[in-house]
Amino acid sequence: MYNMMNRDDQEDLRRQSKTIMILLKELDYKNHKLIEMEKKHNETSAAMNKLIMGLTENINSGERCLFEMEYKYNEFLPMVKKLMDERSKMHDRYHNEFQQLKALNSNMIRDMECLEKEHKQLTEELKETKTLNDLQQRSFIEEIKSLRRELQDQYAEENCSSLATQLDTFRQQLKLKMERLGHVESMYNSVIVKECQYKQELVDAREESVKSLKDVFHSRSQLVIKRMGALDTKPFQDACMHKYSSENWQEICAQLCSSWEENLKNANWHPYKIVEVNGTLQEIVDENDEKLKVLRTEYGEMVYKAVSDALMELQQYNASARYPVPVIWNRKEGRRACLKEVIRYIGKQLHSCKRKRKRN
Repeated sequence: MYNMMNRDDQEDLRRQSKTIMILLKELDYKNHKLIEMEKKHNETSAAMNKLIMGLTENINSGERCLFEMEYKYNEFLPMVKKLMDERSKMHDRYHNEFQQLKALNSNMIRDMECLEKEHKQLTEELKETKTLNDLQQRSFIEEIKSLRRELQDQYAEENCSSLATQLDTFRQQLKLKMERLGHVESMYNSVIVKECQYKQELVDAREESVKSLKDVFHSRSQLVIKRMGALDTKPFQDACMHKYSSENWQEICAQLCSSWEENLKNANWHPYKIVEVNGTLQEIVDENDEKLKVLRTEYGEMVYKAVSDALMELQQYNASARYPVPVIWNRKEGRRACLKEVIRYIGKQLHSCKRKRKRN
């Protein structure tokens, strides 16, 4: 009996010991968790304190910046007012200049329109005169041949007195026809003179357009000022940078470009040849020229093309003087702009300036 009670007590003791061990482990776990939570709380508190200190410093810094900005605003306010007054004065001055430019462009537009009308009229008159001159010359030649045949046919039938009369008649007719021919030639020469005058006026108008509009065009406009016959140095830079990469290629490139610019100006150097294209004789660059062959071999196709393009432009726009000339260029279509396009561009600029002035 006693042994059974002892066993029951031992069994209870083991259960209690086991329960105590479980409780101790749970207590250790909760203590560990509590320590971790305290550590996190401390870290969070430190971070919050650091954040609060940073925010406080930022607020103080912002207040200082605000005070500085307010001070600078008060300091620069008179300067801003002065600049606004100057801006108003500049606006008035530019408005007056714009009105002057507008009047100048209006006069130039009228002059160009008159020149175009005169050119069209002179061209038509020239064509009509040439056609009339050719027809009358052919008619005179046919009449002279016909009179000669008639004289030959009637020579055997009529006597000398009749022949003399016919010769006098023929001479009078020939004299009248020669007078008419002289009148036609005089008209033709007059038309030629007028055409030369118009061409000179057209050249003067183009030159004046370049001078007046060189400061109006910008990098994004369709019309730009292009120097025809000027050497494009970009291919030279690419070729020299590739060929002399380990040397002072920029200095070599500058010397090479300067040398070829002098070659282009040399009137004694004439690297052109005449070929027949579709039944028409044309002058092109002679690719067998010794200088061009050496250039092409040493520096490549792009450099050769830059020089040949400059040669063709010089031959077309300034063959006698051999120096670059500025022209108004249609960048989108890659050709010289006609006067109609220049006038249209001026009209658009005037319309744009009017709208800007109304907004201001």
